[in-house]
Amino acid sequence: MINMISENKAGQTFKKVLWLAAAIFLVKLALLPFAQNTDADAVSRVLFSMEWKAHPVWIKQSIWGPFHFYLNGFFLMIVNDPVYVPAFVNALFSCLSLFPFYFFARREFNERGAFIATIFFSICPILFRNSFLALAETPYLFFIVAAMNLVSKGIRENKIYNFLFAGLCMSAASGLRYEAWFLFILFGIVIVLCGKWKEAFLFAVISGLFPAVWIFQSYISTGQYMNSFNWMFDAVNDNKPSGFESYLRRIWFFPFSWMIALGPPCALITITQITRYYKKKNFDLKKSAWTIPFWIVFILFIFAALKGSLLLQHRFTGTLVVLSLPFFASYFETNTSSRIRNAWVFGILTVGLSFAWNTYGVKPIPRLKDQSAHNIAVMIQQEVNSNSGVIVDFWTWENTYYIAFLSKLPLNHIVILSGSKNSGIQEESISNVVREYPTGIILLKKGSELYQKSELEKGSLRFIWMNVVFSTSELLHNDDIIILRYSVLNTEDKQRV
Repeated sequence: MINMISENKAGQTFKKVLWLAAAIFLVKLALLPFAQNTDADAVSRVLFSMEWKAHPVWIKQSIWGPFHFYLNGFFLMIVNDPVYVPAFVNALFSCLSLFPFYFFARREFNERGAFIATIFFSICPILFRNSFLALAETPYLFFIVAAMNLVSKGIRENKIYNFLFAGLCMSAASGLRYEAWFLFILFGIVIVLCGKWKEAFLFAVISGLFPAVWIFQSYISTGQYMNSFNWMFDAVNDNKPSGFESYLRRIWFFPFSWMIALGPPCALITITQITRYYKKKNFDLKKSAWTIPFWIVFILFIFAALKGSLLLQHRFTGTLVVLSLPFFASYFETNTSSRIRNAWVFGILTVGLSFAWNTYGVKPIPRLKDQSAHNIAVMIQQEVNSNSGVIVDFWTWENTYYIAFLSKLPLNHIVILSGSKNSGIQEESISNVVREYPTGIILLKKGSELYQKSELEKGSLRFIWMNVVFSTSELLHNDDIIILRYSVLNTEDKQRV
């Protein structure tokens, strides 16, 4: 009888999670038209996915894991809308993540607390925001949480197939983001600490399938085993800290970001609940083991930020959230009405403060700082077609990539001038686009390197490294930028581009 009552209560709580996921998904769909793809990496990922959709191949090497391109490319084959489809896919994965998160927290802690922690997971401002951006973090976190749940289930129920499926989830996560390459080792340590040596070996072998294939492919293609990580050395050189203030900012950024993601009260309670399992009277090896991945990743994030190999961006904090937030559930082991009331207050503070923090990238809905860039992007979108080229000078990271993104043109139609150090003006790429697409749009940023290498006259433009004169008409001219509609004057000129 007791078991039947317990199962009935569990079923009722699961229905609540189902309703929560459905409600959050509908809210995100309603907000989708108001969200804007403000992240440069997100835009690049969409452009690469569009390229893969046009020419599906098995990607052998890249600075990013390839699974995100396959995922977005597949859905773009079904509905060819690069603006909304990737955001829809991420919104879907973000809501699916609620289920393994709930099951993990319920199994490790308690049912009521698991549901409340799942609510906080669903409204976490940073994760909510990421789900509108075409970044790999959202599907990556789905597979990480799924792996956590399966490892937990395998340890508690002693079923070998759970470790097999957990390994497959980690391998999938490894093809989305490289953090998973290290996380599967940490999860393997958790399994070993719980006395499951054989299971840990199976989990590690299956988890390592993608990393092993990727390293082998990289060596065959480039002669370097770790070619995908060369960008890290460039990042370290470009992002060296300068002065005491820079070091201080890098030390506190991710702890501060994690606190924003959970909200100050929830963050404080979560840390308190994590540390309580180290006390002798509360010690539980299986629960304590799950604190290890959080602390190690937490320390590594600070170390990588200090070195410059990890950018100070809130979107990376999601890993810290999923490794720590389940412990918030243990706060509700004592079932008191005051704690439930507190949870409501904490949730309101978490969301409300996200609009008040004086730091970029934490508001739940991503929007351009400069909305005039959206109007310009819409104008350019209306001016281009499938035979157009688009050259976008570096304006700001947000504006430049957003304008290219909203054109909805494939990557080979576009040149995006990066704001990275020593990136240059990509003369060959500009020449190639103009050769293939002799009509289109050019956005020039006043004072930029490209602007200085442009000879502008009324109705014409010439880049000094090209023996071509463009006929132009001005679409917009303000204090920052000039937007021109261009066309190569004649066939002979087109051939000389």
